[in-house]
Amino acid sequence: MPPPRIVCTIGMHGSASTWLFNAAREILNASLGEAQVLPFFADKMVHLPDVAALAGKTLVIKSHEGSPEFEDWLDANHALRLLSIRDPRDATISQMQRFRAGLQAAANGIARDGIRLQRLAARGIRVWRYEDGFFENEATLDELAALLSCPLSTALRAEIFARYETEAVRDFAANLASLPPERLTMVGPFAMDKVTQILTPHIGDGASGKHRALPPDLQPQLTKFFGSLLMQFGYPA
Repeated sequence: MPPPRIVCTIGMHGSASTWLFNAAREILNASLGEAQVLPFFADKMVHLPDVAALAGKTLVIKSHEGSPEFEDWLDANHALRLLSIRDPRDATISQMQRFRAGLQAAANGIARDGIRLQRLAARGIRVWRYEDGFFENEATLDELAALLSCPLSTALRAEIFARYETEAVRDFAANLASLPPERLTMVGPFAMDKVTQILTPHIGDGASGKHRALPPDLQPQLTKFFGSLLMQFGYPA
């Protein structure tokens, strides 16, 4: 029996990484059948299921900060990584607005995501930028299908795209309580669907440049804090 195939979406919080995760999951489901596709979240080895019992399956993993051991495991298993990034200053504000995080805690979490993305991007792995609106473009699904070596009909592409448009996800997140109880888990005070990884406050305003609404004294501090990340990914200071 062959080892599991692994697809891992690794994204900065607030960078539409959940869109990439679900787009990949849906394409694989349609191609292989849902019984052959196992979606879950993992940042550390302890988050993994018993992969020894999953030979022949396709694992679709959503991840953010990661850990050295987990990264080594992905390397050893030749995982396909799908990376997404956002201006870390906007990602910080998004975390504050959607999840009631304080500025320092939100910035520290985004910085940890960013360190991982910097390392992986330096290896030449493709990165999707939030500001390019990849999640608003059906052609992204064609690119994903090609990376996954899966067929994607015009009808299926339209169906997946419609299911994960911003307003559709906003409605889905507002109605998580209607899902079967076994699909739900709690992440802090927020309910989350274990299949899609969508949380109740999942969708914010989606705006870019929102960090400019910070008080004038905080804007340069946040820019300095994320200096190397901004420079590597070409975000203006």
